[in-house]
Amino acid sequence: MDLTKDAYGALEDIVGPENISQDLAVRETYNQVWGNKLVFDEKWSTRPAAIVMPGSTGEVQAIVRACNRYRISFKPFSSGFEIMSTALASENAIILDLKRMDRILDIDVKNMHALVEPYVSVYRLEMELAKHGLYIGTISAGPEAGVIASHCCHFGSGTTQVYAGGLGRNVLGCEWVLPTGEILRMGSAEACNDWYSADGPGFSLRGILRGHSGANGGHGVITKCSAKLYHWYGPPEWELKGSPPALKRLDKVPDGFKAFGATFDTRDDAYDALREVGQAAIGFSVWMLIGGEMCEGNDEFWEMFQKMDPAEMQRLAQSLLVVIGANSAREMEYREKCLRKIVDKWRGHFLPQLNDPMYLALRSAVMLWSIGTVRETFRPCGEFFITPCTDATEDMIKHQNTAMLEGIMPYVHKGAIMQPGASPFHLPYENYSVGSHIESIFMFDPYDDNSLQGVREWTAETFDPKGKFGKFGVPCLGGGLQIEPVSHVVQNWGPLYDNYDVWLTKIKDALDPNNLGDWSAYVPPVFP
Repeated sequence: MDLTKDAYGALEDIVGPENISQDLAVRETYNQVWGNKLVFDEKWSTRPAAIVMPGSTGEVQAIVRACNRYRISFKPFSSGFEIMSTALASENAIILDLKRMDRILDIDVKNMHALVEPYVSVYRLEMELAKHGLYIGTISAGPEAGVIASHCCHFGSGTTQVYAGGLGRNVLGCEWVLPTGEILRMGSAEACNDWYSADGPGFSLRGILRGHSGANGGHGVITKCSAKLYHWYGPPEWELKGSPPALKRLDKVPDGFKAFGATFDTRDDAYDALREVGQAAIGFSVWMLIGGEMCEGNDEFWEMFQKMDPAEMQRLAQSLLVVIGANSAREMEYREKCLRKIVDKWRGHFLPQLNDPMYLALRSAVMLWSIGTVRETFRPCGEFFITPCTDATEDMIKHQNTAMLEGIMPYVHKGAIMQPGASPFHLPYENYSVGSHIESIFMFDPYDDNSLQGVREWTAETFDPKGKFGKFGVPCLGGGLQIEPVSHVVQNWGPLYDNYDVWLTKIKDALDPNNLGDWSAYVPPVFP
C-alpha cells in the first residue's frame, strides 16, 4: 500500500526528496532476499510502503515521531543479510535504510573500544583498528556485515569468538531511538558522554537490548554502538589479491600468526580437540571445516561440490583449522607446542594438503575477516538454510549433530535437500567456558516444489518443542530469530522456558505502546 500524501510529505520534509522513495521497483528491491519463497511462498515478503534514508540520529528520531503521528510501522535496515532484515508484519510500514549513517566516530585506543554508526561494516572497522594494533572479532555473515547489526540487533557468531567472545557480549553502550521517539543512551554514555560501559546505576539494559538473538528492529533503532576491542597480532595493513573480487585472497598467512590444519579419526575426536584448544586459550580463530574450495560463483561451486569424493568430504568434516597469534617468537613457540600436543592427544594428523601454505593463506582470510564466507555458503544454484541451531555444551552438540544427521537423511534421499548439513558450523565461545555455537547448514532449491515441501517438513520437525530436538533448546532460523507470524517459535517455546514469551511481550508493550516497531522477527505485544 502507499502512504497517505500527508504522511509521505512529513517524511520527505525530514530527509529531503532525494532520500525517500515509494517507487515500486525500489520497494521490491529491498525485500528480495534469500528464504522468501520458502517462508512466504512468494519471491517477495510484504512490500514496504516506502524506503526512507535518514542521515543522523535527529532524523531517525523525527521519522519515528512522524510514524507515531500517522500510525506507520517501521523497520531499520543496515547490512541486511538475514531474511528477517526486510520482513514486515504490515503493508503500512516503511524501511529505514541507514546507509547514510556510516561513520566511525571514535577509536579509543587506550580504553580499547570503538564508537560507530549503523552502516559501518566489521571489515571496514577492522582495517582501521589494525593501524592501532586492535581487533573487533569477525562474524561469519561476511566482511560486509554491520557492527551494530551483529552486536546489538541480531545474532552474531564467528570463528574468532574463541578469542574475542560472542559479539553480543562486547556491547559497551549504545544510542537507542525507542519506538516512541525518545532517545536512550545506556550506561556511561548517558552519564558522562563516555562510552566505556553499558551499565550504570540500576539494572542492566543489555539483556533487553539484545537478549540471545536481538529484536531485529522490533523495539527501535540503534544509531550508535560502542564495541569492546581486542589485541591484534598482525600487520597494520594487508593486501588481498586476485580476480574476480569473490576470489581475493592473501599471499601468505599474515605476520604475527600461524595457521594449522588437523584431521582426526572421528568427529568426536575433532570436537574434543577443539574444546581443548579453547580451554588452553591459545586459539585466535578456530573452525571445524566444511568441504570444498572457494570458486568464482555459486554455479562453479556447486559443480565442484558434486564432483567431490565422499571420502574427502568425510575427512574434511573431521578436520579443524586453527589460527594462533603471538607477540613474540617465544610465545608463538609455546602456543604451537600446546596445539601439537592437543592434536596428538586426540589422535590427529597434520595432513600436507591441509597445511599447504597457499591453502592456509586462503583460509586465513576467511578466519580472520570472514572474506568469502557468505558467497562460499551460497553453494548451489538455490539457497541455504540453517536449522537446528544451538548454544550448548560439547556433549549436547555431539548428540544434536547425530540426531540432525539421522533426521535429515530421508529428505536427502527424497531429493528435497541438496546437501545434508554434515559439517555443522561449530564455534566455541571464550575458552569454551560458556560452551559452543552450532548451526547445521543444508541446501535446497527454492524453485522446486518437492524441495520446498521437504525443507518445510524438516523445519517443522526442528521447530517442534515436543519433538526430538526440543531438548537442544529454542531453534533459530538462519542463525538469528525467525518470522514469528509464520513459525510462532517464541509463542510455542516460551512456555517451556520460564515463560520468556510473556516477558518479551511485556518489554515490547512497555517500549512500544503503539506497536509501530515491526515485530515480524521479534514479538507482538499480544500474540494474535
